[in-house]
Amino acid sequence: MKMENLRSILHKMEDSLGDLESILMEELNQLKRLQINPVSLQIVSDSKSQQLSTIGYYDDMRKQLEAAMHISAPYQQNARFATQWQAITLKVKKAQSMNMKIYELLDMHMQKIDKLKKLLGKSETTSTLYGSAGQTRAPVSGNVYNISV
Repeated sequence: MKMENLRSILHKMEDSLGDLESILMEELNQLKRLQINPVSLQIVSDSKSQQLSTIGYYDDMRKQLEAAMHISAPYQQNARFATQWQAITLKVKKAQSMNMKIYELLDMHMQKIDKLKKLLGKSETTSTLYGSAGQTRAPVSGNVYNISV
């Protein structure tokens, strides 16, 4: 019974990692665009977080069963489990690689946003012509004469 439970958990982990791969691919596609849709990216990010929680849950269950059965991954004593574990490991490595690409793209977008903020900050201070009272803020050039008659 415990062996069948472990097989089921490993299968669920593998399926969940496949789902995570699809989510990561969507996140990569969104981040490769020149302009990001923040709402859509947030939805993908939430799905990713949810999927990672699911995988974590199955992994905790796996560890509990392993402790009760006195076995551990990579399951060298059981060929079927070993094959399944190898597939899980490959999917984890692929997800890790995709996540690194996502990090690089996010970092690139953040740097572009920081540069844009700095550029806008500089232009705000130098290009303001009139203040809230309708007076110019820029220093007046030339001579000013106060003539009263």
